[in-house]
Amino acid sequence: MKNTITNILLIITLLNFYACDDNDYSFTKEDIPIVEAYLIPGEPINHVKLSKLIPFLSEDTLSYAEPISNVNIRIFSGNNSYELIESKDSAGWYYFPDTTTLVAENQEYSIELSYNEKSVSARTITPEKPLNFKLSQNLFYIQRMEEGDMPTFDVQTCEITWDNSDGSYYYLNIELMNTVIDPVNYMITDTITQTLTTPVISDVYNITSRNMRYYGTYRVILYKVNEEYAYLYSTTSSTSQSLTDPYTNIENGKGIFTAFNTDTLFFEVKEY
Repeated sequence: MKNTITNILLIITLLNFYACDDNDYSFTKEDIPIVEAYLIPGEPINHVKLSKLIPFLSEDTLSYAEPISNVNIRIFSGNNSYELIESKDSAGWYYFPDTTTLVAENQEYSIELSYNEKSVSARTITPEKPLNFKLSQNLFYIQRMEEGDMPTFDVQTCEITWDNSDGSYYYLNIELMNTVIDPVNYMITDTITQTLTTPVISDVYNITSRNMRYYGTYRVILYKVNEEYAYLYSTTSSTSQSLTDPYTNIENGKGIFTAFNTDTLFFEVKEY
């Protein structure tokens, strides 16, 4: 699950540029709270971060997120209320201390806190685990190409499929698990061992043997994500030439409160 956390934080990190937003808030820009929180069914509630923005100090100085400590944060689901506490080791990070309490799937959760005498809140629904996640094959045999060899034109295709009857957003993370890389082609000199797709409404994705750069074991993680995550991804994909205010579902704040669910499969790439 470490890679799951890393992937979503890569998106949420871009929220630090909210200082460019010109919206009219009733509190000053340095007091705008940023909530970065997500829930993973089957895991404890332990990924909630609260920070604020320091405004631009000059034209050449970027803003940065400053942790917000000593705030009472509660998460609700049905009749259950979970009061979070702040980590002693990481300022601004909050979690529910009972690690036996796990997030349930297909449930509505809300988050509430008070900051600068304003109620900050958001809601999300935890997705169900992806259904019928399958690979059409779990083994590729690829001929090693040495210097002077003729390239092979044999292309194998693996179809990755899953059910998507409700029109949900999904994305894939395909990554080499081996710590020592073994290129299939002598011309490959980089260390690109991961493919990350974008969140889309789909139920199929194809990979071919031409996509396989290294021999070894690959892990395929399928993420089922909520609309708010997909919207955040699309708005943070803007370039500096076309800035778009990142999507937020936080009332009286910025950031994201979302949930996602995953399933994992593996395949092998071997030499013949």
